[in-house]
Amino acid sequence: MISIREVLVPSDLSAESEQALEHASGLANGLGAHLTLFHAVPLPDHAYPHWAFGHGHDAWVEAEKIARECLGRDVADLEPQPSSTPRIVVERATSVPRALLTFIRNIHPDLTVMATHGRDRLAHVLLGSVTETVFKNAFRPVLCLRQPEHGVSLPYRLILVPTDLSPASRLAFPLAALLARTFGARVIALQVQPATTLATMVGTPPGRDAEIPTEAALWKLVKPDFEDLDLEARVQKGSVWNSIVTTARVEKAD
Repeated sequence: MISIREVLVPSDLSAESEQALEHASGLANGLGAHLTLFHAVPLPDHAYPHWAFGHGHDAWVEAEKIARECLGRDVADLEPQPSSTPRIVVERATSVPRALLTFIRNIHPDLTVMATHGRDRLAHVLLGSVTETVFKNAFRPVLCLRQPEHGVSLPYRLILVPTDLSPASRLAFPLAALLARTFGARVIALQVQPATTLATMVGTPPGRDAEIPTEAALWKLVKPDFEDLDLEARVQKGSVWNSIVTTARVEKAD
């Protein structure tokens, strides 16, 4: 069993971060979780220590004040949290990604919700960004949000759960099941068999791991993690990432 009691929303005070906060607030309300907002005010590099003692220090203090006011207004615009009032944390940092990762490791949020700042493919959206750094190094569940093509995505109505049948991929099942139960969503479990490789083309036996499971076998495999949920199993063959993205788009998965 899994539970979500603490939801963290890092913010850079952008419109995308405000949308991520609104989404996270809906999740927190549905899950009965506490909401925390985090913003890091960038500090100058240590190569310029005089900055902190001159006019720059005043600007730095003012930036921190403005950040707290902006986040306070964002919280005031949210639907009231039944569990508790959202917490606002503003810190000064020489490195925003490092400060955020340190904060995550200190409070151990059950879920971190972040905006991706774009609509392109994930690799292009996240490359070099704070979101990418957290996604790769937090070692905790991170929900990366972008504006869905089919409109507002809460409450969830369909959750797509890709799996390569490995134990590692099953780590995502409990969280997917929790979200599905919370919002009454359908679940599609998807297994994509990679397209024919050069080894199989020249006659090398693919081995047992390359055998394509039936949809009935896939359903039986994942069903224990999705008891009492509307579950559909699909097996496809082709480009793994393209099949997942295409299925998500066609089914309008949340």
